[in-house]
Amino acid sequence: MIDTHCHVDLYDAPLDVANEAEAGQINTIAVTYLPTHFRLAQSHLRTFHHVKPALGLHPLAAADHEKELGLFRDIAREVEFVGEIGLDFSSHGLVTRAIQEDSFVKVLDALRGRQCFITLHSRQAEDSVLGHLKNAGSQPVAFHWFTGSRAQLRRVLDAGHSVSLNPAMIRTAKWREFIHVVPRDSILTETDGPFTSCENRKARPTDILSVIRWIAERWKCSAECVEQKVSENFARMRPLRAENGNPEGAGWR
Repeated sequence: MIDTHCHVDLYDAPLDVANEAEAGQINTIAVTYLPTHFRLAQSHLRTFHHVKPALGLHPLAAADHEKELGLFRDIAREVEFVGEIGLDFSSHGLVTRAIQEDSFVKVLDALRGRQCFITLHSRQAEDSVLGHLKNAGSQPVAFHWFTGSRAQLRRVLDAGHSVSLNPAMIRTAKWREFIHVVPRDSILTETDGPFTSCENRKARPTDILSVIRWIAERWKCSAECVEQKVSENFARMRPLRAENGNPEGAGWR
């Protein structure tokens, strides 16, 4: 199973969450807000096989972008996973829109030509994110916790990108409809823990199974079928990392 977007460093006991994912063999992308956070996560997760840090420059951390962009560029040369990056034009982020867009352009430029998995944020900025991705000639990315319209979702999919579903999304009427719009080849799974809940507690990577089972019910197939398809989708977004035809292990050392 794969959790493509989890804020492991934001739990009260991050190493407990990481160790639980490791023990359960849940391939987990530990997204970060800033490059300095990535370096810290990297030091803690160095020996983990299933939990890997991702290089982030979160749109809601715009106040720190200027001093962190240089480090982002330096680290971008070496990473396999990038996230969380993107734009946020909701009431929480609108005041820093200009900074965010300037940073996003620079981030995409730093990633140009890199073969890595990218998970991004697009709240109330879906069209702008798509425009910047197109202008940068970006590889396919994962739109995490997509909250846009049906028309915007179709544009995301038509551009070759994927969407990742989490425990909060599957409880909404919107995604009970949208799940039938998204091709099976464009689905990934995430928890976005600790910002989502599962069974009245903060969701953790092991809760990916609840998302897989929900998808299986909609697809009218087994959980194993969904798990395999998600693994294949993930591997296809990082083709240079696939080894020996084993998508489940692609990129995980």
